[in-house]
Amino acid sequence: MSEPLPTRRTRKEAATPPVPTLPAAEAAALAAALPEAPTSADASDPERLPTAQLEMAAFGDHVIPYVPPAPPPPRSFAPWALAAAIIALLAALFTGWLVPLGVVAAVLALVSLRRPRDNRTLAGWALALALLSVAFSAGWLIWGFSQLAVV
Repeated sequence: MSEPLPTRRTRKEAATPPVPTLPAAEAAALAAALPEAPTSADASDPERLPTAQLEMAAFGDHVIPYVPPAPPPPRSFAPWALAAAIIALLAALFTGWLVPLGVVAAVLALVSLRRPRDNRTLAGWALALALLSVAFSAGWLIWGFSQLAVV
């Protein structure tokens, strides 16, 4: 049979010149004079230097896992309820036809009071002003319809 194809290792060994060796006495004296070399962290590879790159570096515990950002909290209904209640109250001072706006403001204020992150003070004021605007509008409508009945 023919010879097997040469591998990289056999070609490398054939290309490198042999390393000169010291006599045993000189090698022992030199080894005694040198400090003890630190051992490698990986005992399976004696040629590995202690400063060599670790294969586990990219997969270890130091890698911070991706955590998606928390979604923003939903917007508050309290400012909208207060604005609608103020507009409904100002309109209720002159006419009673904006009762539905006062009812919408009251519903928004109640929804805002039930949500845990909304401003409860703002929602409380919105509810109070919305109920006041509904009362004023109802008073205007009752008075206006009573004036129509007079003949």
